[in-house]
Amino acid sequence: MDTSPLPILDAAERYGGRFVDLDRELVIEAAGFHAGRQALATRLTAWGLAPGARVVVSVSNGPQFVATLVSILAAGGSPLLVHAKTPATELKRTALRFGAEFIVADECPVGDFEAESLPSTTLEAADWLQLSAGRVDSGTPGFHGEFAALPGVPLHPTSGTTGVPKVAVRPGFAATEEARHYIETLGVTSDDTIMAVAPMCHAYAYGMCVMVPLLSGAAVVSMRGFQAGKVFQGLAQEPVTILPAVPAMLDVLLFGAGDRLRGTVRTVLSAGSPLSERTAERFHARSGATIRPLYGTTETGGITIAPAGEQQIAGSCVGPPMEGVEAQVRPHPEHSDAQPGVGRLFIRSSSMMSGYLASDGVDTSPVVDGWFETGDLARIDEHGYIHLLGREADVINVEGLKVIPSEVEEVIAAIPGVVEVKVYAGARKSGGQFIKAAVVAESALDVQTIRAHCEKHLVYYKRPERIHPLDALPRSPAGKIQRDKLP
Repeated sequence: MDTSPLPILDAAERYGGRFVDLDRELVIEAAGFHAGRQALATRLTAWGLAPGARVVVSVSNGPQFVATLVSILAAGGSPLLVHAKTPATELKRTALRFGAEFIVADECPVGDFEAESLPSTTLEAADWLQLSAGRVDSGTPGFHGEFAALPGVPLHPTSGTTGVPKVAVRPGFAATEEARHYIETLGVTSDDTIMAVAPMCHAYAYGMCVMVPLLSGAAVVSMRGFQAGKVFQGLAQEPVTILPAVPAMLDVLLFGAGDRLRGTVRTVLSAGSPLSERTAERFHARSGATIRPLYGTTETGGITIAPAGEQQIAGSCVGPPMEGVEAQVRPHPEHSDAQPGVGRLFIRSSSMMSGYLASDGVDTSPVVDGWFETGDLARIDEHGYIHLLGREADVINVEGLKVIPSEVEEVIAAIPGVVEVKVYAGARKSGGQFIKAAVVAESALDVQTIRAHCEKHLVYYKRPERIHPLDALPRSPAGKIQRDKLP
């Protein structure tokens, strides 16, 4: 297994594009980017980062994310990528769970680390590149130091196909292969400008807004978090040609857009959740652009991109596999009565992860003869297009961000007085999902107390939108929770 970071480091070394940070109104040219990342690598090494050490990375979109990623790899560390809005308590919990002795963040102040009893400092590499940094003692109770060291390997938290938190190991070769698939499918060149609105820590934007620019030389226009006003500003000020988004973002952009969506954008991508025909039609009417659904997983990287053309593809259809990606639908052994042609979706790709982080290095068992089961139910039509028909796991999809119910349940269960809790998905009229929590407590426990606890311990998109206090969770005679009877 080739775990070398060189494919990413070489691409970063050759990068000649520029970054436009809309939030800070900064333009970082290639020379400034290279000086900043090199300085940060030096600071990280001086701080004590050694080859193989894991680093929880909570950094917002922009040149600072890319520079932090590349600097950690250059120092031999393994960056574990999480959302920039993650609070210090959750960052510490993630570090303990996956045996990371270092945490770096740009939106979590040093004082928050100190409140968690973490020795901390500020790493300054450039005026645009300053990070809060915390150290986690490997002797801390709950620290899982059994995981093997993987020097220079990016690590991606994922629910896998079972809803249990895992870490996908995706070395430099896999990351750059995914970017190559995107570049060849979309025809990306150094003349393109990609707008980063989805979180760069997320597998989708990591591929499209980090790796694709590094390999192609495309410019990046970024914002720390999605804001419609910032998108319109960026479209007006910069020659944006590629806009990777999620359906919920596209819906927001339609409100009051006027003619502001018409311009230089030639490719609009939609991933993370199904694209409704209504959103696709309305967006085309306002912008003239045909949205191209994109489908992928953290483990496999990008799988499909719908072809460009006049005919809009939406709903369950996500288009054909990209060049270099193979797909198979196999019958479910326990569902012999399933609709003909519908089954479990398996993928084989050069951008495939090596496996999941494990005590002996990498658990490669989920990848059999190069094939990975995605956990999605699907069919492949006569044109080779994949149609997604649902998931087998309980993962909740919040505007393209995946939430593992057990992780939220663990946080709520820690509140004194809570007897049991069930976290599950609620459905919006638009087709999206939100988080619901049914909570049983020994005595009166007000909802606001639960909300406040979640605000402290969970990143915003993992917090329950609706909390239902119950006397007991509905259960079957066998003791299983009856989800259809939950409020």
